[in-house]
Amino acid sequence: MNRKTFINELKKELRYYKKINAEEVIYYYDEMIQDAVDEGEDESLFIKNLGSTETILANIIGDEGFLKDVKESNSNSLKNIVNNTVKVISLIAYYFSLVIMAIVYASIFISGISLIAQSGIYFFFDNPNSMDQWVLIGLMIMGLGIALIGFALIKSLSKTYNSIRLFIIRKTKQIYRKKENRQ
Repeated sequence: MNRKTFINELKKELRYYKKINAEEVIYYYDEMIQDAVDEGEDESLFIKNLGSTETILANIIGDEGFLKDVKESNSNSLKNIVNNTVKVISLIAYYFSLVIMAIVYASIFISGISLIAQSGIYFFFDNPNSMDQWVLIGLMIMGLGIALIGFALIKSLSKTYNSIRLFIIRKTKQIYRKKENRQ
């Protein structure tokens, strides 16, 4: 018997019992079978070892703790999905912000280098008068300052990337918690 057939038979058996949350039981067994298949077990053999749907239903009815375990298992599974989703969203936000900051910081650094280069070209190849020379020297010094600021920002970004990542993960989890509390 394959998983789909087993799940359909289990649904048919469960529809007569109003006290049992059929969806949670179906999800539980579907996940259990999928996990077993993912671990390399034969699907039909695993389903055969579970027993018939009548036996499973008798066990469910006879063991009230089983339904609590099913609810807890499904809840933990949902939490894992949400946690993994939070991590993925956080990492996307983290890398996006990291790229944006790196571009901004590199632009500052390149602007400073460009100012130095442009002023240097005018200073050495244009034969400026003495007043223009001082202006060009001032521009070169200002370009050096801008380049150093850009370099320092890039260096600080490389040192603090982990704290930025943790901050983004924390904030994303807070957003999800707020949404869960509203529902």
